[in-house]
Amino acid sequence: MTTTMEQAPDGTFTISKRFAFDAAHQLTSLGPDHVCARLHGHGYRVEAVLSCTEDELVPPGFVVDFKDLEPLARYIKDTLDHRNLNEVLDFEPTSELLARHLAHWFLTHFTPAVADRLIQMRVSETEKTWAVYTPHRRTA
Repeated sequence: MTTTMEQAPDGTFTISKRFAFDAAHQLTSLGPDHVCARLHGHGYRVEAVLSCTEDELVPPGFVVDFKDLEPLARYIKDTLDHRNLNEVLDFEPTSELLARHLAHWFLTHFTPAVADRLIQMRVSETEKTWAVYTPHRRTA
């Protein structure tokens, strides 16, 4: 039996791509007795989540082509990987603020056709923790 597209329900398509980098940081505002105030490192995972409706898909049926997300991978590698995040960022590098930073970078460095599809930027410091930043949808 063949299923046609006409039989498929309406919905939203969502994709994600995961990136990885290793870096050190310290959260000095926590005070000297807090473990995270000391310089320490993480194997970070970053996930960009993008979404669109069926009528917004680009040929041959992509939310975006995964290869078109390569500029984010380059930014992460060139700016964050194997660095002390306190030295390369102008804010205290919590996962939450790092997720917002990466979302902002994405929104300002990708074309609107790609940037407007970003629905979440996720950052993980460990396999058990995630911070998520959800940008507000832009309006024309």
